[in-house]
Amino acid sequence: MEVKASTGNTKSTKTILRHPEKYHVDQAIKLGDYNVGRSEQILTLPLYMAFLLRSV
Repeated sequence: MEVKASTGNTKSTKTILRHPEKYHVDQAIKLGDYNVGRSEQILTLPLYMAFLLRSV
């Protein structure tokens, strides 16, 4: 999960997703001042929806 203080690039998340053999991550969630959306392996959610997230 990545939380952005301002609208910006998710460089660190994209680096982790490019190396699943090293980090064992295949999807990510980005919280920030955004609308709900999905771009490839990244789910984008507005901050007010954070309370809906739960661990698996």
